[in-house]
Amino acid sequence: MFTESEMELRHSAVRKLLHTDSLNALLLIGDTNIGPDFYGDMRYFTNHRVIFYRQAVVILPDSKPVLFLGSNGAQKIEAASRSSVRDCRVSGNLKADVTELLKERGAVAGKIGVSFEMLPTAWHVHLKQALPQVEWVDVHEHFQKIRFQRSQEEANIFRKGAAMADGSFEAIIKFIRPGVSEFEIVAEIERHTRAQGVEENFTLITSGRFALGDGNRLPGIHAPLPRRIEMGDTVEFEITPRYQGYWTQLARRVNVGRPNDVLTEIHTVNLDAIKSGLEQLKPGRQVADVFSAIESYVTRCGYKLTPGSGVGHLCGVDLVEARVDGNNEMVLTPGTAVIIHPRVFSSDRKSNSFCGETYLVTQDGYERINKVGDELLTV
Repeated sequence: MFTESEMELRHSAVRKLLHTDSLNALLLIGDTNIGPDFYGDMRYFTNHRVIFYRQAVVILPDSKPVLFLGSNGAQKIEAASRSSVRDCRVSGNLKADVTELLKERGAVAGKIGVSFEMLPTAWHVHLKQALPQVEWVDVHEHFQKIRFQRSQEEANIFRKGAAMADGSFEAIIKFIRPGVSEFEIVAEIERHTRAQGVEENFTLITSGRFALGDGNRLPGIHAPLPRRIEMGDTVEFEITPRYQGYWTQLARRVNVGRPNDVLTEIHTVNLDAIKSGLEQLKPGRQVADVFSAIESYVTRCGYKLTPGSGVGHLCGVDLVEARVDGNNEMVLTPGTAVIIHPRVFSSDRKSNSFCGETYLVTQDGYERINKVGDELLTV
């Protein structure tokens, strides 16, 4: 997937982190969960997918890194084919084998970097007892800064993932009809994306009658349920494929059988609010500037955003690498991938709109990498 030069740039940046922070080693732990920014450190460095339980890589200043794969032999086959770490070892006791390697390589004192979000308590207790002279320090924020230095190779992976989300959307708008279930809709997304090479999907959905009045509002977006679609329903979904480790997302709604006039106006406000935010999506601006532009437009129109929530998130090897909200002072740089999907509410909160997609920050602005239309379709 990535060239050797791309992976060497990553390894070089991490070796620089070891030197700058005077670290005698760096321990990165990977897990199978989908979550916020701290899950992706190991994946970014190794280019290796965790398919079972957890794994760990030990990085040292003056010797080659070692990847411990757990006791599942299938993971060694995958590591041999794609990991940028050549020394890959099956381990029946990860924390013990990590400890022995650190002792063998002389990393028995000084500072060793970890992410405390990822380091299990049992590991921490074991490591402190086995290596009492080591000072364990959290380096995740420093590592995250390395991950945000996006390359053109990463941008191309984002584009391919977005195209797969687009293809899924085009497939399911032909598939959705009265009588099919939420499970079947999500299965159609899986069928399309898996056939294209997506490693996993994070798909949320909701469906129901959306009209003014009690009992006629869509429930919150959720994992699929057996509920079957009825004539006059609205179906809302997030299509979120992970292609070669990198997430993109497309959020859409469709009406079933007939248009829904209640949603038309607020949907237009949602789209225009996104356009306001995109005016700030350029190098040198802060992420908070994007949020503020969207919030200001929504407020001027007499609508509201979800209280205390952002309007999207930055994505990469983790789905939520940072939130697009008013507190994020991160300065945008070329290559940053941003999912923008505000949920806009009417003033009485009886109706709302949800729509969005993934963008890349470019040298002079942004690129919308999801190419499907954003109109409110009736299928």
